[in-house]
Amino acid sequence: MSLSQVQPWHLALMATILIAALVALAPLGLGSDYINHLARTYIEGHLASDPALQKHYTISFDFIPDLTMDLVIPWLSHLIGIYPAGAVTVWLAFILPPLAGVALSKQLHQRATWISLLGFLTVFNANMEWGFVNYAASSGLALLAFALWIRTPPNRHRSVIFTGVSLFLVINHALAFLAFGFLVLAWETICFAHGERGSKFQFLRQLTLLDFPAMALALIFLALSIHSATDLPSIQSPLFSVQWKIQSLFTGTLFRSPPIAMLSTGALIAFFWLSIRQKWLVFAPKTGWLCAAFLVLVVVMPSAIFGIWGLHLRFTGMLIVLTAASVTPTDAFSSAARRFSASTFTALTAIAFANGAGHMITVDRQFDDLKRVFVALPGGATVLHVLPDRSHFTAFTKHGTALSVIERSAYVPNLFTNTSPVDVAPTMVDWHMPQASPLFVEDLQTLAERAPVMSRNGYWSPGFAHAWPERWDYLLYFKRPTDDGLSGLPVCEVAATPEIILYKTGACAVE
Repeated sequence: MSLSQVQPWHLALMATILIAALVALAPLGLGSDYINHLARTYIEGHLASDPALQKHYTISFDFIPDLTMDLVIPWLSHLIGIYPAGAVTVWLAFILPPLAGVALSKQLHQRATWISLLGFLTVFNANMEWGFVNYAASSGLALLAFALWIRTPPNRHRSVIFTGVSLFLVINHALAFLAFGFLVLAWETICFAHGERGSKFQFLRQLTLLDFPAMALALIFLALSIHSATDLPSIQSPLFSVQWKIQSLFTGTLFRSPPIAMLSTGALIAFFWLSIRQKWLVFAPKTGWLCAAFLVLVVVMPSAIFGIWGLHLRFTGMLIVLTAASVTPTDAFSSAARRFSASTFTALTAIAFANGAGHMITVDRQFDDLKRVFVALPGGATVLHVLPDRSHFTAFTKHGTALSVIERSAYVPNLFTNTSPVDVAPTMVDWHMPQASPLFVEDLQTLAERAPVMSRNGYWSPGFAHAWPERWDYLLYFKRPTDDGLSGLPVCEVAATPEIILYKTGACAVE
């Protein structure tokens, strides 16, 4: 194939293969919340056959709009193993949004445009940095669903199709469904404003009798899930923060490197602004207003609703993908300007991929070390997570103890049971806190002297670590390389690496 025969979808395919190779090489490289979610899906797939897990965990069915990994990993892990099954979902989360942008571009322009490939600049983003795999994958599904929506004329046939599509979206992730619903409402309103939906009465009739029924089952599911969210811990962070709003503008390209995110996002803003002003690029009909409406959503979105934090991170990447899919070059876009733009964004994408790959490989190797430490952990043990202080939060240390659930069928106090079918056994409720931070060294002595606190709500107890030397079997300490470890506490070391020490509590300790 000659260079002139290369099409945008060829490069998109190459990128998906490259990303597949990366997640195969570093399947635990995301760390952060991802490892917590992966441990939870491991329980779902292995609880029935593992007595040690049965002591600590159980399954409780509820209306949960956050189940992408739960739909894939439990059954797939029996075919290929838990870590490869998790890697499949990470791969989908990486590739679905930019691929959806290419598909949307084809729908809007009758061909996939080269500009739509700019969506691949958002592969490594803040949602993936935090390990929000369910949302990232579902956001791609939402964009694909929107491409199908605008392709289908408003009639009962579309309503029937999207009754199932919207329900599938909300089961995967509520925020992806809401993003899809926002795009649909904005699109239909813009179509009406352009005289494509008849009179006001006809438009309202369409919304009432065709479009709303297409979303009705999903909205019912969402309402039921909100009712069941009464057990979510309250979020203490402010709903709106100027600092977070400024940061949210860069989250579409932010992956553990603010300078790269600022450079990439700044280049995108400058490119779109200059290209549209110079008429190098034009929006497909109605999509300029659509992108403007979605920008408003990014700006006004609060940081937390119903106990779910991080909403301000979610939609910037989708905005970039949507904008890149919506525009197409004109004859005014000179060959020299095209070559310069292509070279610039190719270099930026290469930098972003190199940064993302480097961080993922590093974190995955740290988890390999942790697996070796867990060889010394008895099956079914209870494990507390300890850090030197809050400055030691990293993608590896934040939820690293959750790996013990997979490796040793252990019990940890902070699995995300509040957004999953997994729950803890009734005997473990007093030991549970689903969104708990790790313990810190300076608090260990005080916590050891406090009396146990029973759960008041029947779901968890803020005092899960009280009297830990008598109640918990092990401490897993993620230390600094220069740190000598814990001292003056009733613990003894049983395994260690330069970054990790596993301590047994209680009777083994040397006075």
